[in-house]
Amino acid sequence: MRGKDYGLLELTQVKERLALSADEQFVHPESGVCRDLFECGELPVTAEGHRSRVIIATHPAGTTASPIGVTRAGVVYELFFTALPALGFTAADVVKLYLHRGSFETVLSDEDREQDSDRWSSYTTSGQETWQILSQWMWNLRQELRKPRQPTSMRLTEFSPPTN
Repeated sequence: MRGKDYGLLELTQVKERLALSADEQFVHPESGVCRDLFECGELPVTAEGHRSRVIIATHPAGTTASPIGVTRAGVVYELFFTALPALGFTAADVVKLYLHRGSFETVLSDEDREQDSDRWSSYTTSGQETWQILSQWMWNLRQELRKPRQPTSMRLTEFSPPTN
């Protein structure tokens, strides 16, 4: 999943990792954007000390502001959090899984801009969680109401019989 806690970029461990060369590069097949990927390992991502594997993707900033990520000194930083093990999934695998989940990047960037209500409407953890759930529900309702009202046919998958 993608995250917006760019305060992680200020951690000494992350700064030291970003000063080294990238682990991999990933070129998005549709946009052509080449991202340098940095594997940062397990980092604390909550005040309670919960840890998550963090991958940071960077690419040069373009002429227009990037809708996703944060731009610092002409470089766009994107954060990816995952529970997938590093031994089974490289940083490129994780980013590829996220970016190819259905070409929803533009929709999700709209959602990032429009739905940060949990931060300004509540200062408690439970209140923020409630507002985030409500906000996501409203987003889904808005998306559903924009769809044309046409029935879709049921798709069936027929499996071949087992053979011995």
